[in-house]
Amino acid sequence: MKKRALSLLLSAACALSLVLSACGGDAAAPEASPSAPAGTETPAAAVDQTREIVFAASRDQCPGEQDAYYASMSLGVWEPLITKDESNQPAPALATSWEHNEDATVWTFHLREGVTFSNGTPFNADIVLANFDRMKKGPFESSFYGLNIDTIYPGLLSYEKTDDYTVVLTFESGQPLLDYTMVNYGSAIFEPSCFAEDGTFNGFPIGTGPYVVTENVLGQYCVIERNDNYWGTPGIAQTFRFKVIPDAETRYTALRAGEVQGLCDLGAISPSQAAEIDGDPAYNVSVGDSGITHFLNVNGGAFPFNDVRMREGLSLLLDRQTIIDSFYNGYGLAAGGFLNYTSAFYREQPVQHDPERGAELIREVVGDQEVELLFLLPGVDANRYPYQEEAEYIQSLLENIEGTHIKVSIQQMDWGPCKEEMEAGNYNLCLKIQGLPSANPFSLFKGFMHTEGGTNISYGLGYHNDHVDELIEEAATCLDAGRLTEIYTELQEISAVDFPNIPVLYSQEVVASSSDITGYEATVYGLTGFTQVCWAE
Repeated sequence: MKKRALSLLLSAACALSLVLSACGGDAAAPEASPSAPAGTETPAAAVDQTREIVFAASRDQCPGEQDAYYASMSLGVWEPLITKDESNQPAPALATSWEHNEDATVWTFHLREGVTFSNGTPFNADIVLANFDRMKKGPFESSFYGLNIDTIYPGLLSYEKTDDYTVVLTFESGQPLLDYTMVNYGSAIFEPSCFAEDGTFNGFPIGTGPYVVTENVLGQYCVIERNDNYWGTPGIAQTFRFKVIPDAETRYTALRAGEVQGLCDLGAISPSQAAEIDGDPAYNVSVGDSGITHFLNVNGGAFPFNDVRMREGLSLLLDRQTIIDSFYNGYGLAAGGFLNYTSAFYREQPVQHDPERGAELIREVVGDQEVELLFLLPGVDANRYPYQEEAEYIQSLLENIEGTHIKVSIQQMDWGPCKEEMEAGNYNLCLKIQGLPSANPFSLFKGFMHTEGGTNISYGLGYHNDHVDELIEEAATCLDAGRLTEIYTELQEISAVDFPNIPVLYSQEVVASSSDITGYEATVYGLTGFTQVCWAE
């Protein structure tokens, strides 16, 4: 079997090339725990690290037994077969190395030995097979990323072990980017005794990570305790409590009052709040890259956004830097293209702001007729980001185009009803975020841009381009690394012209904590962890 894996795939800063390279025992990725960065010094023993550290988040960090993953990866309860390194390339976790045959239809994974779950059960090939058995019972919903075996492992024919620490996956057709798709949420591993018959969880999740869930009250809080038998570098602090506080102002007040030591998860702290305490020695504000993109989704299946001129016109009206500076206090990057800048496949697209041309295009579409537009704001995001202010800015732009009669109504609603309205086509505009589900952007392109893409349908985008469909279908089976890069580049270029939706800004992750603790920093979502968070000296 020829050893091949796509690694060191692209660099966003240079003319990128994709090569097939070995990913075996000589892989450069570290063998240490992916959640415990090397080089961090443990605080002095005099500090009492058994004291509970309390964080606040806008949503449950342990959504519960019916969730695909039960807990966010950032809590360190479970680990994947494959994680990613600082350059967003696949890196070893519970799998130490992997290779595939010439046509990428057979993948072999070599598993880490000497690993046990928090309940003492050994990790081995049988465990991995049991997790695939569970995946087959899905798909499963999640407040993080869904779990659908047909999406992550398309055309999977079989999964079997060749020994206690080797697993072989066989596919109908080649999967050259399988390791990218498996990154983090794509290859989460749990101890099988925590699975119910239907594939949901039977009690708390049992993983191999540095922490264990000990309490979970939905809508209120969860508690994790350090796993002192962890195979890698263990956490420093003993106990964390994560409170659910949906309202941003209330979370901020709790931090200022000393009721919590930190704010976590997406939109942890509003930009204005972060600016207020940045530089105050009583607090730490950390800003890092983010895989989240903020989009203005449009109903492309109905007038007026079924006309590309209307979509382009609105994009040209937007002064993205003004949005970032005025509503996000400078935390963000203007987005000219569909794919987030943290992706190894990212190609920069020009950010265009031409309000005169934008207004002209919109006038060509709507003329002098009266047009009423419904602008939806999903509550879960409107509570984390300045969506109301952003929507009012866009409302003003549209309603003040000379020679037109456009009226924009803004309505905030819970995500469930909001999504139902979008799928039914009962909306015109909607602000929404989208993260990178894995290191392989294929699912994003297919979801948003393919005629039958799940997101295209469920968000009521109404986007259709025969050539795009052909490119995505070619990418699904393409075994030529250079050609894959070309396809993903062309799709980004098309998205910047067709506007299946309108990218507004690439997020920058902002978190805050009391100076009473240390080790908490913002990183690309999915790589965060609390193993280095502890009480300061």
